[in-house]
Amino acid sequence: MNSDSPAKLIHFLIGKSVVEALLITAVSVGFYFLTTNPYLRGWLDRADHQTVSGWAADEANMATRVEVQLYIDDKFVDDRPAAEFRPDVHEAKRADDDWHGFVFKTPPLRAGEHEARVYAVHASRGGARRTLQLIGEPLRFRIEGTAVQGDLP
Repeated sequence: MNSDSPAKLIHFLIGKSVVEALLITAVSVGFYFLTTNPYLRGWLDRADHQTVSGWAADEANMATRVEVQLYIDDKFVDDRPAAEFRPDVHEAKRADDDWHGFVFKTPPLRAGEHEARVYAVHASRGGARRTLQLIGEPLRFRIEGTAVQGDLP
């Protein structure tokens, strides 16, 4: 066996590992850009026993209405376009007009602590793939009392 053989094998294996790492990185970055929209912006302003509200806009396409979905305690509640009157979003140059807010009616909930999350829906490949992107930070809120608000079991 040639004395250069172990060194060549080590160099080959290191080179192979580098190529594999670069390939995995390229696939990961490509997947990220296929499944997310880096221009989606928004914020969750309020969450309480009555409403969950905020705004969402696509800064790459400021005239579009972003579809948003509300989840409370990790359960889907409702979806709608962010198309409520929010002149502050327009004034901040996040959108082309004043209609990028959202307001969801809070569903009936048991007394206690709850967490609201709102996600923007990102459609790619002509709508064939839909992914969710968190808007702002989740908001925790409390329902007071011992009885169930509304008709939820």
